[in-house]
Amino acid sequence: MANPLLIPFLDQVDEQTPLETLSLKFDALERNDIAFAPWAAEHVLPSAGFAIAHNGEAILLKYFVHEQEIKAVYHNFNDPVYEDSCVEFFIAFDDEAAYYNLEFNCAGTARVQFGPGKQDRVFISPGLLEGIRYHVSIRNNTTAGINWELTLYLPLALFNFHPNLQLEQSRVRVNFFKCGDALKQPHFLCWSNIVADKPEFHLPVFFKDAIFKNKQTLRSLEHQV
Repeated sequence: MANPLLIPFLDQVDEQTPLETLSLKFDALERNDIAFAPWAAEHVLPSAGFAIAHNGEAILLKYFVHEQEIKAVYHNFNDPVYEDSCVEFFIAFDDEAAYYNLEFNCAGTARVQFGPGKQDRVFISPGLLEGIRYHVSIRNNTTAGINWELTLYLPLALFNFHPNLQLEQSRVRVNFFKCGDALKQPHFLCWSNIVADKPEFHLPVFFKDAIFKNKQTLRSLEHQV
Protein backbone atom coordinates (compact mmCIF):
# COMPACT_ATOMS: atom_id res chain seq x y z
CA MET A 1 0.00 0.00 0.00
CA ALA A 2 1.35 3.44 -0.90
CA ASN A 3 2.21 5.84 1.87
CA PRO A 4 -0.71 8.11 2.76
CA LEU A 5 -0.68 11.83 2.12
CA LEU A 6 0.14 13.46 5.47
CA ILE A 7 -1.87 16.65 5.99
CA PRO A 8 -0.10 18.92 8.50
CA PHE A 9 -1.69 20.89 11.31
CA LEU A 10 -1.17 24.59 10.60
CA ASP A 11 -0.81 26.47 13.86
CA GLN A 12 -1.94 30.05 14.52
CA VAL A 13 -4.56 29.98 11.77
CA ASP A 14 -8.27 30.53 12.39
CA GLU A 15 -11.27 32.00 10.61
CA GLN A 16 -10.00 35.53 11.34
CA THR A 17 -6.63 34.95 9.66
CA PRO A 18 -6.33 37.10 6.52
CA LEU A 19 -6.32 34.87 3.47
CA GLU A 20 -3.29 36.69 2.08
CA THR A 21 -1.42 35.58 5.23
CA LEU A 22 -2.68 32.02 4.84
CA SER A 23 -1.59 32.03 1.20
CA LEU A 24 1.96 32.97 2.21
CA LYS A 25 2.05 30.19 4.82
CA PHE A 26 1.21 27.69 2.09
CA ASP A 27 4.24 28.75 0.10
CA ALA A 28 6.42 27.15 2.79
CA LEU A 29 4.54 23.82 2.74
CA GLU A 30 5.11 20.80 0.57
CA ARG A 31 3.57 21.15 -2.88
CA ASN A 32 2.02 18.15 -4.66
CA ASP A 33 1.82 17.99 -8.43
CA ILE A 34 -1.44 17.30 -10.24
CA ALA A 35 0.53 15.75 -13.05
CA PHE A 36 -1.25 12.67 -14.40
CA ALA A 37 -2.98 13.25 -17.72
CA PRO A 38 -4.60 9.92 -18.64
CA TRP A 39 -6.66 11.48 -21.44
CA ALA A 40 -4.06 13.90 -22.80
CA ALA A 41 -4.45 15.34 -26.26
CA GLU A 42 -1.67 16.67 -28.47
CA HIS A 43 -1.80 20.26 -27.18
CA VAL A 44 0.24 21.77 -24.36
CA LEU A 45 -1.20 20.89 -20.96
CA PRO A 46 -1.44 23.19 -17.95
CA SER A 47 0.76 22.60 -14.93
CA ALA A 48 -0.98 22.42 -11.56
CA GLY A 49 -0.25 21.57 -7.97
CA PHE A 50 -1.64 21.96 -4.48
CA ALA A 51 -0.66 22.28 -0.83
CA ILE A 52 -3.05 21.14 1.90
CA ALA A 53 -3.21 21.57 5.68
CA HIS A 54 -5.79 21.95 8.45
CA ASN A 55 -6.28 23.76 11.74
CA GLY A 56 -8.75 21.35 13.35
CA GLU A 57 -11.67 23.59 12.41
CA ALA A 58 -11.23 23.78 8.64
CA ILE A 59 -9.46 22.17 5.72
CA LEU A 60 -6.94 24.61 4.25
CA LEU A 61 -6.03 24.27 0.60
CA LYS A 62 -4.07 26.18 -2.01
CA TYR A 63 -3.85 25.48 -5.73
CA PHE A 64 -1.05 26.67 -8.02
CA VAL A 65 -1.89 26.71 -11.75
CA HIS A 66 -0.15 27.77 -14.94
CA GLU A 67 -2.08 27.59 -18.22
CA GLN A 68 -2.33 29.32 -21.57
CA GLU A 69 -5.85 30.62 -21.15
CA ILE A 70 -8.34 31.04 -18.33
CA LYS A 71 -12.10 31.25 -18.31
CA ALA A 72 -14.54 32.16 -15.53
CA VAL A 73 -18.07 32.37 -16.93
CA TYR A 74 -19.86 31.06 -13.84
CA HIS A 75 -20.35 33.15 -10.70
CA ASN A 76 -23.28 31.52 -8.85
CA PHE A 77 -22.99 28.76 -6.25
CA ASN A 78 -23.24 25.25 -7.73
CA ASP A 79 -22.93 26.44 -11.32
CA PRO A 80 -21.05 24.01 -13.65
CA VAL A 81 -17.66 25.55 -12.88
CA TYR A 82 -15.89 22.48 -14.32
CA GLU A 83 -16.48 24.09 -17.72
CA ASP A 84 -14.29 27.03 -16.68
CA SER A 85 -10.64 27.00 -15.61
CA CYS A 86 -11.29 24.73 -12.66
CA VAL A 87 -9.60 22.91 -9.78
CA GLU A 88 -11.28 20.17 -7.77
CA PHE A 89 -10.92 18.31 -4.46
CA PHE A 90 -12.73 15.02 -3.75
CA ILE A 91 -12.77 13.58 -0.22
CA ALA A 92 -14.38 10.55 1.45
CA PHE A 93 -14.54 10.26 5.25
CA ASP A 94 -14.69 7.17 7.47
CA ASP A 95 -14.16 4.61 4.69
CA GLU A 96 -17.58 5.50 3.30
CA ALA A 97 -18.58 4.93 -0.30
CA ALA A 98 -20.06 8.44 -0.45
CA TYR A 99 -17.75 11.41 -0.90
CA TYR A 100 -17.75 15.19 -1.35
CA ASN A 101 -16.68 16.86 -4.58
CA LEU A 102 -15.57 20.46 -4.19
CA GLU A 103 -15.00 22.32 -7.44
CA PHE A 104 -13.81 25.92 -7.95
CA ASN A 105 -13.19 28.06 -10.99
CA CYS A 106 -10.41 30.64 -11.15
CA ALA A 107 -12.80 33.29 -9.81
CA GLY A 108 -13.42 31.22 -6.66
CA THR A 109 -16.98 30.18 -7.52
CA ALA A 110 -17.84 26.96 -5.68
CA ARG A 111 -19.78 23.85 -6.67
CA VAL A 112 -20.04 21.23 -3.90
CA GLN A 113 -21.93 17.92 -3.83
CA PHE A 114 -22.13 14.75 -1.77
CA GLY A 115 -23.11 11.21 -2.70
CA PRO A 116 -21.94 7.67 -3.48
CA GLY A 117 -21.57 8.07 -7.25
CA LYS A 118 -21.65 10.51 -10.12
CA GLN A 119 -25.38 10.10 -10.75
CA ASP A 120 -26.42 10.03 -7.09
CA ARG A 121 -25.35 13.41 -5.76
CA VAL A 122 -26.87 16.09 -3.55
CA PHE A 123 -25.85 19.73 -3.78
CA ILE A 124 -24.55 21.38 -0.62
CA SER A 125 -26.76 24.42 0.06
CA PRO A 126 -25.63 27.95 -0.90
CA GLY A 127 -26.06 28.93 2.75
CA LEU A 128 -23.20 26.60 3.66
CA LEU A 129 -21.12 27.52 0.61
CA GLU A 130 -21.16 31.12 1.83
CA GLY A 131 -18.92 29.96 4.68
CA ILE A 132 -16.09 29.18 2.26
CA ARG A 133 -13.36 31.82 2.35
CA TYR A 134 -11.16 32.18 -0.72
CA HIS A 135 -8.44 34.35 -2.19
CA VAL A 136 -7.51 34.46 -5.88
CA SER A 137 -4.28 35.74 -7.39
CA ILE A 138 -3.87 35.97 -11.17
CA ARG A 139 -0.71 37.03 -13.01
CA ASN A 140 -0.96 37.33 -16.77
CA ASN A 141 2.05 37.14 -19.07
CA THR A 142 0.93 37.28 -22.68
CA THR A 143 3.92 35.29 -23.92
CA ALA A 144 4.36 32.75 -21.12
CA GLY A 145 0.72 32.16 -20.20
CA ILE A 146 -1.20 32.80 -17.01
CA ASN A 147 -0.36 31.89 -13.42
CA TRP A 148 -3.20 31.75 -10.96
CA GLU A 149 -3.49 30.67 -7.36
CA LEU A 150 -6.53 29.88 -5.27
CA THR A 151 -6.35 29.75 -1.46
CA LEU A 152 -9.30 28.15 0.34
CA TYR A 153 -10.54 28.01 3.93
CA LEU A 154 -13.12 25.20 4.06
CA PRO A 155 -14.93 25.14 7.44
CA LEU A 156 -16.09 21.80 8.79
CA ALA A 157 -19.72 23.00 8.69
CA LEU A 158 -19.47 22.70 4.91
CA PHE A 159 -19.36 18.90 5.28
CA ASN A 160 -22.87 18.82 6.69
CA PHE A 161 -23.43 15.10 6.17
CA HIS A 162 -20.74 14.62 8.84
CA PRO A 163 -21.93 16.87 11.69
CA ASN A 164 -19.50 15.46 14.29
CA LEU A 165 -16.45 15.56 12.07
CA GLN A 166 -13.06 15.46 13.81
CA LEU A 167 -10.05 15.99 11.56
CA GLU A 168 -7.07 15.29 13.82
CA GLN A 169 -5.67 11.81 13.23
CA SER A 170 -8.58 10.90 10.97
CA ARG A 171 -7.90 8.87 7.85
CA VAL A 172 -9.64 9.86 4.63
CA ARG A 173 -9.42 9.13 0.91
CA VAL A 174 -8.80 11.96 -1.54
CA ASN A 175 -8.01 13.02 -5.06
CA PHE A 176 -7.23 16.41 -6.61
CA PHE A 177 -7.89 17.60 -10.14
CA LYS A 178 -7.42 20.35 -12.71
CA CYS A 179 -9.83 20.59 -15.62
CA GLY A 180 -11.46 22.90 -18.13
CA ASP A 181 -14.20 21.08 -20.01
CA ALA A 182 -15.31 24.03 -22.15
CA LEU A 183 -11.97 25.69 -22.81
CA LYS A 184 -10.56 25.92 -26.33
CA GLN A 185 -8.27 23.08 -25.36
CA PRO A 186 -10.08 20.90 -22.80
CA HIS A 187 -7.90 19.07 -20.30
CA PHE A 188 -8.29 16.67 -17.38
CA LEU A 189 -5.42 16.29 -14.90
CA CYS A 190 -5.36 14.28 -11.67
CA TRP A 191 -3.09 13.84 -8.65
CA SER A 192 -3.82 10.13 -8.20
CA ASN A 193 -3.83 8.50 -11.61
CA ILE A 194 -7.09 7.18 -13.06
CA VAL A 195 -7.47 4.33 -15.50
CA ALA A 196 -10.59 4.79 -17.63
CA ASP A 197 -11.47 4.97 -21.30
CA LYS A 198 -12.76 8.56 -21.12
CA PRO A 199 -12.39 11.53 -18.75
CA GLU A 200 -14.06 10.65 -15.45
CA PHE A 201 -13.15 11.98 -12.00
CA HIS A 202 -15.97 10.28 -10.07
CA LEU A 203 -14.09 7.03 -9.52
CA PRO A 204 -13.39 6.62 -5.77
CA VAL A 205 -11.45 3.41 -6.41
CA PHE A 206 -8.57 5.69 -7.48
CA PHE A 207 -8.66 7.92 -4.41
CA LYS A 208 -5.59 7.77 -2.16
CA ASP A 209 -5.35 7.57 1.62
CA ALA A 210 -4.58 10.72 3.58
CA ILE A 211 -4.19 11.41 7.31
CA PHE A 212 -4.84 14.70 9.12
CA LYS A 213 -1.95 15.07 11.55
CA ASN A 214 -2.68 16.33 15.05
CA LYS A 215 -1.53 19.40 16.94
CA GLN A 216 0.33 17.26 19.48
CA THR A 217 2.65 16.05 16.72
CA LEU A 218 3.45 19.67 15.92
CA ARG A 219 4.22 20.44 19.58
CA SER A 220 6.46 17.37 19.86
CA LEU A 221 8.49 18.54 16.87
CA GLU A 222 8.79 22.03 18.35
CA HIS A 223 10.23 20.59 21.59
CA GLN A 224 12.83 18.66 19.60
CA VAL A 225 14.17 21.78 17.90
